[in-house]
Amino acid sequence: MSIYRWLASIILGVFIILPTIVLALLGTEVGSRWVIEKSIHYVPVDISYEQFQGKLLSNFSFKRLNVESESFAYKTKELKVHWQPLTLLSGSITVENIAGQQSEIRLRRSDASSSDDVRPVSVEDIQIELPLAIDIKKLTLSDSLFFLFDAPAQMLDVTLSIKAHTNGVVSLRNFSATHQYMTASISGQSSLSYPFKSSLTSQIRLHSPDYPKLTVDSKFKGNIEKIVANNHFTESISGSVEATVLEPLEDLTWSFSSQWSDNDLTPWLNALGAGNISLAFNGAIAGEGDVKRALVSSDLSVVVNQQPVKVAGEVSYQADAIKLHALKVSSDSDINGDLFVNGDISQLTSEPSFQLTTQWSELFYKPNNLLAKNGEVEIKGSLNNLSIRLSSHLSGVLQTPLNLNAKATLSQSQLHVTELEVSQDRNTLLAETTIKWADDISLAANISGLYKGNEVTSDISMRYADPYLFINKMEGRWGEQSFTVNGALSPGQALYWEVRSNRLDDISTLRGAALASGTIEGQLNQPNFTMHLDTFELNHPDYSKVFLTEPTQVSLNYENMSFSLMPTCLGYKGLKSPLCVELEKTKNLLSFDANAQSVPLNVIQALIAPSAPYNLAGKLTLNVDGKVDTNTAELSQLNASINADNSTVGVAEETVTLDTLSLNAETKEQRLAVYLKAAAKQQGLNLDGTLRTDNLSLNSSLSGTVVLRSETLELANLLTPQLDIGDGQASANLRISGTIPSPLASGDIQLNANQVVVLKSGTMISDLTAALNANANSGEFEVNAAGLIGGGNFNIDGKLNLFKRRGELEIIGDELLIVDTSDILIEASPKIQISIDKNLVSLSGNLNIPKARITPVELNQAETESADVRLKNEEKKASTFKTQTDLRVSLGEDVRVKALGFSGQLEGGLRITQQPNSPAKGAGTIGVTTGQYEIYGQKLTVERGDLLFNDVPLSNPSLNLRVTRDISSTAGEQRPPDEIGARVTGSIEQPELGLFSTPPLPDSTILSYLLFGKPPGSQSDVDNLELQAALLVGGRSTKFLTEGLKETFDLDEVSIDSQTSDVNDTSLYIGKHLSPDLYIKYGIGLIEPTSTFILRYSLSDQLIFESISTSEGQGGDLIYTIEN
Repeated sequence: MSIYRWLASIILGVFIILPTIVLALLGTEVGSRWVIEKSIHYVPVDISYEQFQGKLLSNFSFKRLNVESESFAYKTKELKVHWQPLTLLSGSITVENIAGQQSEIRLRRSDASSSDDVRPVSVEDIQIELPLAIDIKKLTLSDSLFFLFDAPAQMLDVTLSIKAHTNGVVSLRNFSATHQYMTASISGQSSLSYPFKSSLTSQIRLHSPDYPKLTVDSKFKGNIEKIVANNHFTESISGSVEATVLEPLEDLTWSFSSQWSDNDLTPWLNALGAGNISLAFNGAIAGEGDVKRALVSSDLSVVVNQQPVKVAGEVSYQADAIKLHALKVSSDSDINGDLFVNGDISQLTSEPSFQLTTQWSELFYKPNNLLAKNGEVEIKGSLNNLSIRLSSHLSGVLQTPLNLNAKATLSQSQLHVTELEVSQDRNTLLAETTIKWADDISLAANISGLYKGNEVTSDISMRYADPYLFINKMEGRWGEQSFTVNGALSPGQALYWEVRSNRLDDISTLRGAALASGTIEGQLNQPNFTMHLDTFELNHPDYSKVFLTEPTQVSLNYENMSFSLMPTCLGYKGLKSPLCVELEKTKNLLSFDANAQSVPLNVIQALIAPSAPYNLAGKLTLNVDGKVDTNTAELSQLNASINADNSTVGVAEETVTLDTLSLNAETKEQRLAVYLKAAAKQQGLNLDGTLRTDNLSLNSSLSGTVVLRSETLELANLLTPQLDIGDGQASANLRISGTIPSPLASGDIQLNANQVVVLKSGTMISDLTAALNANANSGEFEVNAAGLIGGGNFNIDGKLNLFKRRGELEIIGDELLIVDTSDILIEASPKIQISIDKNLVSLSGNLNIPKARITPVELNQAETESADVRLKNEEKKASTFKTQTDLRVSLGEDVRVKALGFSGQLEGGLRITQQPNSPAKGAGTIGVTTGQYEIYGQKLTVERGDLLFNDVPLSNPSLNLRVTRDISSTAGEQRPPDEIGARVTGSIEQPELGLFSTPPLPDSTILSYLLFGKPPGSQSDVDNLELQAALLVGGRSTKFLTEGLKETFDLDEVSIDSQTSDVNDTSLYIGKHLSPDLYIKYGIGLIEPTSTFILRYSLSDQLIFESISTSEGQGGDLIYTIEN
């Protein structure tokens, strides 16, 4: 019985006494406190608390709980736990709620060391199963401070709901963290056992008041071998990113692709302090790689400050280097063109080394019409020793294109431009520059070269020591122009400057010489500067000197943009009083005052309009003062009186005297009134105009009149020297209305002339009548004009708005003799519409040419400048108007041409089109009906002759010409070929010549038949010499060819010559001086396959050695020259 009693005692202890003890410990607050006090000594972290309340078997809480470890710390004001212990009986730990208030959570960096006793575990061996399921239905940490390493504390509210199943799968029902500026949430499930299969969904929302709103929704799915992530961006950024990671623990590889649509990053840039930049983009970015390499490709459209740019290409990373694979940057905005970037940046982890090249074929900058062609920028070296090379061809805004080449080195302390070359035709500038910034900023530059035939030199040495500027030397010279600056912008010092021109016509339309000098005072860190003008002189060869009567100065404050110009007076011999100007600007008000008495008009014309085709004479008196708002450009005061009575306008011996010529203006009661009067009694000319405004704003309404009566057209004839105007009358009675921005004109203008001759073309217009009429409502004139041109009638009808520069006109005429000169006569029947829109003139319609005679001066009669003549300042002036053309031209039955050896009749038609700033193009055919071509005295029949235009520039049509010669009566005893001739195909710029015969013969034989009607060898020596002379000097066309080759290839000689009297030995020779004493010359046969090499060396001024080598032999000569 004792054993049964013992077993009963054990059962009693296990099932009754032990649970009773556990319940007594955990089911009471005292017991629970005792268990916790004993347990905290056996955990690997330090735990302390201020107070424990509750029971471990139900609800309990800690106040001032503190958990500390090397890498983690947790403090809370109060932590409450509510759980269900009875769920342990079903194999689960269920916690209903854990709540922490005013907590602090810190993550610290720790020096983790591994123990040698720890056996490494393979990832594949990880299989985790839990004895009990753990279910935390809600965990809340409110008003909690998170300290992540050394980063500043962040206030977060955290909510968690999670369950860990016994099979090792964790279900994350919800995890959310709320920050002042951001909210994040995660849900899904993950396995704690290999291969750690997971599926998670997250959302991150940015809602900071300082940044635009942004939401990122993500999905992660996969396992340890493959993870796929899908991310979607919404609100301020719109796009998606799909990423894949393979084998992250072994041979990690990754890839991603992204799509972005219509994203405006300007609000983000504003938030980051870059408010002066606007940026938007859309497109695709993709990449792939592993832990050692990466390859990223892009196809993006980016808009920077309203300028669209496309970026496409690949960038790779491998072996500590970034490589750019033909990265293409394209733009079609203000800058139009494609940039291609290639190269690499290596040694990224040590000292980065660059090897980059940027190239472009054409870059067009639209605002300045600047075209950069065939450019390249090359960058090599490290950041401390970077080599830069630039080359490009620039044209467009410059009337003559230029080439730019530069080489430079860049380090951390200086930029050294070792070579800078700018070349333009025969103009070349070379420069070397060094900029240093190690201590002070210093600049040293040297410039030399040749521009428009004059030598250019410049030498600069300056230093900037904040805030002072020191210029040791700044001087330059170009021909007869020079400048000098030296001194300092510092306390007690000044910059001294001088500008001098001994030939003003090199740089302007003025003639003579000019000199100006003075000083500049101030400091770069202060807003006030004073510029002194001590000397100014202008010496015109035909007039007395214009000079500054006394020194003056300009005071400038760049902070408030105010300045004042002291009275500045210019004197001239014979003036009663000098011409004086005074200016002052304070805040937004500019005051001005100018006055002069009896200034000679011819002097003013010499200074302002020296190239005018007429001459002015008389005296000008003016008094002008006023005030204008510089922000609004509105006048607040104006008083002006300009008088030039009894002045004359003359051309050659013809003059018109203007008995009255005056302009007066005044402001009164916030209104402006302007009066214009002109009268020439002898010509019966009277002009009277008035203009008034209701107020002084720029939007003021206008009222005024213009009345003109002229009994003759003498003044118009003098002012338009390209016309010869006969007798006639002109009148106008106009009323001005509307506003300053949109003025209107109404009334009528009448013009009658018995004859007007266009001198250059010989066009004679007779019985001309013209009338313009408009009503006050539209301001648009009805235009009606008629007359005779030659013997044909013409009419011009349409509408024209003078102020808006818009109009529609139609010209209709029949057999008008529009050109009548010694070499050209053209009759035309036009039906042409002209549209004018400001600076754009559009032409359309039909132009029939029933009759024409074209007989220009032969090239051998024309005079051309010598090869060594250089035209100075020969610059083509830009046209005021742009043209747009769509014109159909047809040739009639009587169009004949006799020029360049051709005589015949033409027929056909063209459609001529032209866009602004583009050459005119043609579509159609101009053919030869009948014609002959005379070459070196021999007449060839033109069987077919077509100029083919297939929407190509008018200057370069395609050719389809065929000429033959009848030699049946000139061949002598030898039987001639059945047919002999030549074909010309290709284009005007690249013609292709081919000879033909029936039966086929050598080219030299065909050429002999064409020119002499005889085969080679049958003609006499005299014929040979005549043919050779014809080839050598038979017209200026040969010279044009050789001179063109000389210019193109920079040769000293290009000629056609023969060493014998046989035409078959004719050769083309090219020659070049390799040095002043050594000259080489090479010739190649034009008919026979021969070659000649000539070397000439000057041993002295009198003794020359010459060596000649040909296909047949060689020889040498010593040539001694004796001068008498």
